[in-house]
Amino acid sequence: MKKFFRYILLTLNLVFVVTMLFSTLSGALPPSSFIWVSIFSYGYFLLLLANIVFIIIWLCLSRWEFLISVAAIVLRFSFVPLFFQVGGTTEVEPTENTLKVMAFNTHSFTGLDNDTLMTRDSGAVLFLRMLDEERPDVMCLQECYEGGKVHLLDSFEARGYKYHFGVHGDNSRTPLVLYSLYPLVRVSTMDQVSKFHVDLNKNGHEVRICCVHLDSYQLDESDLKSLEQLSHAQYDDTSTHKLLGKLKETVRCHEQEWREELLPLVESSRIPIIIAGDFNDTPASYIYQRATKVLKDPFVEQGRGFGTTYHGPFPAFRIDYILHSDDIEALSYRRLKTNISDHYPVVVQFNLAPEPKEE
Repeated sequence: MKKFFRYILLTLNLVFVVTMLFSTLSGALPPSSFIWVSIFSYGYFLLLLANIVFIIIWLCLSRWEFLISVAAIVLRFSFVPLFFQVGGTTEVEPTENTLKVMAFNTHSFTGLDNDTLMTRDSGAVLFLRMLDEERPDVMCLQECYEGGKVHLLDSFEARGYKYHFGVHGDNSRTPLVLYSLYPLVRVSTMDQVSKFHVDLNKNGHEVRICCVHLDSYQLDESDLKSLEQLSHAQYDDTSTHKLLGKLKETVRCHEQEWREELLPLVESSRIPIIIAGDFNDTPASYIYQRATKVLKDPFVEQGRGFGTTYHGPFPAFRIDYILHSDDIEALSYRRLKTNISDHYPVVVQFNLAPEPKEE
């Protein structure tokens, strides 16, 4: 009986090992050619945790099989720091060369979808209080709908954010807007719905900031129910097929957005560049893996703890980023805990005039 139990446990362990390793291949295999790798990339962190559980079980049984999961984790250990960091710097004293950038999907300041206490006005008031404390130089805001009793445009301008580009949303437009304390030298619309970039000048230092909200999954109530069923190992052919169809379409769109718009922008920029916003994809995804070949991730450089930025009805993910070129330096990284959205704001301080690197 014990031997049979160990056989079943080993079989399950091998399945989770192979699946975890498979989920780490998305950076090398584009969704347009290998869609299932991209789908499995969403489960990497959960698969990692499952393998850690197997290690603990085998150790409790005093069995050598714990080495199977250990070897798999070590083999792809470079993925672990993308989800969890120790140390790091949360804030530094600003100087004339420091640029503080915030990226935040505000979800209309209405909190989680099942939060009946948070309203657009009450959430906006809480955000303005946060703004008074944080004082970022630049805000890249997604899903920032104007309306209600709190007039955001006037409130932002009263706090010194005189320069802005983009639109607040209404029933026909997707809101994507950038606010800055410093002049915008140039502005350029890449995609009216999901991305644009501006060049701003702070104390003689020019930097290009691309504000993005990459293609959303457009999940409805039936999709959320399918996700919940799958999390409980329940399967419904019709609803699951519909859910997977949306996932496939979205990750392919992300590949296209990166290849046709964002990568050319990074490669052609003659000044430092920052890409900030909601990527709707995890660090194990194709777009993140490709982006961080040419850009740096401040969470990896200065983050602390788990990097979860989305805390809605799905499993917790890090999908909001502020990435940067290597000619500027990330000095700090913070994720602000708040209940005014189903996302957490991300705040990064940059040094726009870093010391020359030694050859």
